[in-house]
Amino acid sequence: MAAKGAKIKSPTMSSVYEFSTFMEPPMGGWLATFDCLSRSLRVVMAFYALLVTQPISLFRYLNKFHKLFHWGSWASPIMMFFFPVWPFVMLATVAWQKLRDVIWPPKEINCFFTEPDGLFARWLWAFYMESSVPLAIFMIHGDSTAAIVNALHDFVLTKPFWRRHMEKTGMPFPLQLGCWDGAECDWWARAKDKGADYQVGDIVLKLMDGCLGRGDTFLEKGKDGFDGTIAAVNRVLEEKYRGTKGVLVLEWIRPAQGREVHSFDIVTMVTPDGSIQLVSCLYWGHCRNGGSSTHDSTAGFVIDVAKEEVIRAASWYSALFAESMGQTGPTMTGTGMGFGEVGIGSKFPGLKEVCEQAIAGHYSALEEQPWLHAIGWDAMFSTTGPIFFEGNYASHRIPRRVFLTWRSWFYFLWNSCAFASMLERRVTAYEEKQPCLSKDNRPMSGPLPLAVERAGAAEPKRVAARAGGLAAFA
Repeated sequence: MAAKGAKIKSPTMSSVYEFSTFMEPPMGGWLATFDCLSRSLRVVMAFYALLVTQPISLFRYLNKFHKLFHWGSWASPIMMFFFPVWPFVMLATVAWQKLRDVIWPPKEINCFFTEPDGLFARWLWAFYMESSVPLAIFMIHGDSTAAIVNALHDFVLTKPFWRRHMEKTGMPFPLQLGCWDGAECDWWARAKDKGADYQVGDIVLKLMDGCLGRGDTFLEKGKDGFDGTIAAVNRVLEEKYRGTKGVLVLEWIRPAQGREVHSFDIVTMVTPDGSIQLVSCLYWGHCRNGGSSTHDSTAGFVIDVAKEEVIRAASWYSALFAESMGQTGPTMTGTGMGFGEVGIGSKFPGLKEVCEQAIAGHYSALEEQPWLHAIGWDAMFSTTGPIFFEGNYASHRIPRRVFLTWRSWFYFLWNSCAFASMLERRVTAYEEKQPCLSKDNRPMSGPLPLAVERAGAAEPKRVAARAGGLAAFA
């Protein structure tokens, strides 16, 4: 772990950055049947390689993972009988899920999870998406309970956690004006002790443990009856979040002049030598219907951070981007800044420094949660300069890099034992320095009883059913 004041290495030095940034489309193109088959094959081969090299840890890990994510109390007997053929069990599980989707079609799918055309390609893609996550987490975090639990829900890695470490390392982030406890709002900063008619302006309301924009509310002065006052914010909180604890009241950050609504998807990771390096930096933008969130993006690009320049389309990320951008992506048009104008060749001066800040933030977060080997940061060029919205445990971002190519697959598989032993040493050292930690506050678990209650309110069907299993991990 880097000592305080240590110089951060160049974010573009690592081999993992090289093969996550400079890759060419496979035969037939990204998200074609051959690509989906190749990714699925890499998942299957990774499983059997891990089965040979780490059978006991893998069995224990998958048993815990499926107890939370899929099979509940049935996880142990299923794993006991079918562990050697786990990939084929997952294929059957995905087939059932696809049949269920035909009977009960899902609501609109997030742009980052759209599936390719064709029944066979869609089935392979679904298998890859479902199976790559547990294996990638295991390859990078070993048999870590905290890695499994926080992949299900942000029990420990909440918005206050990220804001605390961004503040500690000097990373700019949106001003928090208050916090809603389910019944009333405690106003902070410039809104503290102000009257009901005080103007707070445009506001964003966020759940402290929300993800993918779920539960977010954007309040713009002059729209939908919102007048920008404290009283107006309180009304919305009362109507939408009554009984929901931990809703953050944040200033609405706007993109810099001339730029569209966008975000930089910056992934950082602990490498086998113990240093933290940049994995990749992507750009999301061109939001549908002029949306205020990049969860409605229709364009994604890979950025070469060394040059601070867009070099290719992120067509490999999901079928939506492969379809809307083709295999290479549009070249820069106009200024290369505004809505729909970002393309190959667009420049982002200052982005390298932003990535260096993300690495520094990861070092800080790792001191508190020593198991946290992969983080996805969301940032933007705003009217006041570069700004970070939050960090996220990269449990669902890093698998797309792990199994993207044979080169990346080999790197993570080859170093999986090194990752696991490094994490075990770090966590052991952490707990030896703080022997008085209660069981619920150790970095390998976190405050699970409270987290189960909080998560049950946010996602009752998914999380409450697993509450017993979560409590058993504590």
